[in-house]
Amino acid sequence: MRNTEERVLAVKLRAKEIEDQKRIHRGRILCISSFAACLLFLVGISFVMPGVMGSMTDDGYTNFGTAASIFDGSNYFGFILIGFLAFALGVSVTILSYKIKQINYLYQEDKEDKDD
Repeated sequence: MRNTEERVLAVKLRAKEIEDQKRIHRGRILCISSFAACLLFLVGISFVMPGVMGSMTDDGYTNFGTAASIFDGSNYFGFILIGFLAFALGVSVTILSYKIKQINYLYQEDKEDKDD
């Protein structure tokens, strides 16, 4: 039979385990939803881009060296698009790296707690 202190300790440990499971579940949902949002954004951009590029004037393609370039002419739409996509990629990689580091840190803490 357990005494009162052992019961209280067991209840606190169980509450901590339940809270950890909830935190892990919320983290997984956050990762999956952010992945789905990024994928949806990329698919949406891939469907929109042909229409945007088709509506741009193509009478500036007199030089065959830049026939496939989106940087041709005096408009800066291509530069803005590439800059925005590079920024979005950088932010995504930074957030992903931060989340992976945070998960590894929490995993190490849990592992140390279980070893004690």
